[in-house]
Amino acid sequence: MSKKEYPAKLTTGYYRVREVWEDEASQFGAYRLLANAKAKCDENPGSRVFDNDGNVIYPEEAVPDNGADESEEKAVVDDIPEDEPETTTPVEDTPAEKEAEVEVDEDEFPTAEELPATIAYGKLKTLMNIRKKPSLDAEVVAIYKKNALVEVVQFCDGWLKIKCAEAEAGVAYVLNSADTYAFTAGRIYTVVPGDNLWKIADKELGSGSRCADIRVLNGLTSNAIRVGMKLLIP
Repeated sequence: MSKKEYPAKLTTGYYRVREVWEDEASQFGAYRLLANAKAKCDENPGSRVFDNDGNVIYPEEAVPDNGADESEEKAVVDDIPEDEPETTTPVEDTPAEKEAEVEVDEDEFPTAEELPATIAYGKLKTLMNIRKKPSLDAEVVAIYKKNALVEVVQFCDGWLKIKCAEAEAGVAYVLNSADTYAFTAGRIYTVVPGDNLWKIADKELGSGSRCADIRVLNGLTSNAIRVGMKLLIP
């Protein structure tokens, strides 16, 4: 399928902007509107737009990078795991539309300048529901996978108010009572060739002996890291 055959706006599922399909932590956002996904991709060199099956649909020269089927992972209702696996309902193709004819509703998807400033970053410990309001009864606007990185704009008594492209207001909430569901930190470090946890701790925290702090904060079970990985820094 060519990129122009993808719907301009999905009714279910998302166009995901990542550097690598298998690396959920490299995700920059998930969008219903293809135009918004492409714009986010353009803002982040090295990223690509994937469909629900992990196929690269933008930029045109990108090579498909298929990953594991998301349906294998189980969804949770915040703090209560469910028995049924997360599934993705196939989206029927709509008639192709020219790029110039795609209209983006700026009120529905506010620009980055209109959103609150990021004060911290979070890394989800498990699959989580993202809700319209800080309440377990509030509407679920998206489901973010384990290890997804989020931009925190406010700490709200057991909830994190985060930037969320899927929400009409551009922000939404994820439960984090007693820091149970997300690691949080003030900044993010991207691993480069030649790095190891000791070097990163020495460079970012002033002492290599603090590498254990980085490991614990990111939920790592060993010192193994890879180039491009994004790490929370205490």
